[in-house]
Amino acid sequence: MTLQRRNLLLAAAALPLVRARAEIPTFPSRPVRLVISFPPGSTSDMLARHLGEKLGSALGQPVVVESKPGAQGVIAARTVIHAKPDGHTLFLGTNSSHAANVYLIKNLGYDPIKDFTPISQVTTNPLLLVVNAKLPVKTVAELIDHAKAHPGKLNYGTGNSGSLVAAQLLKAQTGIQAQAVNYPGMPQATTDLVAGRLDFMMVDPLVIEPFVKSGQIRVLGLTSPQRLASMPQVAPLAELGLAGYRYESWSGLFGPAGLPADITRKLSEVVMTTLNSAASQSYLSRLGMIATASDPQHFGRFVREQIVLWRTLSRDAGLAVN
Repeated sequence: MTLQRRNLLLAAAALPLVRARAEIPTFPSRPVRLVISFPPGSTSDMLARHLGEKLGSALGQPVVVESKPGAQGVIAARTVIHAKPDGHTLFLGTNSSHAANVYLIKNLGYDPIKDFTPISQVTTNPLLLVVNAKLPVKTVAELIDHAKAHPGKLNYGTGNSGSLVAAQLLKAQTGIQAQAVNYPGMPQATTDLVAGRLDFMMVDPLVIEPFVKSGQIRVLGLTSPQRLASMPQVAPLAELGLAGYRYESWSGLFGPAGLPADITRKLSEVVMTTLNSAASQSYLSRLGMIATASDPQHFGRFVREQIVLWRTLSRDAGLAVN
């Protein structure tokens, strides 16, 4: 066999492999869908749109935010687990969808570990304890006294598992009695709080900020032990007579189970670069959030730890059904 013929045969044998590689689409090859479990106008919606804009710019494809609110994130999560694991469908999950729901919802319909690929944590989110300004209380101690003087008469709004558990922990620690009113999201609950149909609630800082400035809502304290850079004057509840009180929610980026390692790594690197930028940190601070990036391995361990933690949180709050 001549050298020329041998080279031709080798080249011919390699053609199927070259063709197969050429047929593998690069990521992303089309717009990316970012599914969220909160309604338009919510703080998480604003976070998702900021993140989507930055991801789209870095990836060279638009990122379209798709809102599927309701059922504490179950609807959105179930949507994502059936998507093709090619990186074109992502989920901005939270402590609700990936930790709390394990204990708060029967027949969840998905496994937060087995059915998802962790990409990166995105934020840590403390909440504010706020009251309608017409309620005759100006401090946490006065709220507790007022609630005990009117047992079962006060009501509060919940728009997600975070606001629900944070309020339940407050009730459990103080012994007050109040009625929960459930909403599909925080904006709807906030509307009723401002209108006076609710007395107090635990809420995202940005959602409530305009009404605090207008004097319609009064802030009593912060659920996290550390103060927010955007609201340094608001003291943690742990410093206001509720020793040991702590609640923080979080958000993170996930793909469906089976997301290839190279796509996972690429997305994680883009998210980490985005969150480490001064512009994103400043923007998230204005939303009342703390930018918190992590690689897929650390984020996966964090989610597992959160599932264990939420067993305690939900049971201490008297909410666990599983």
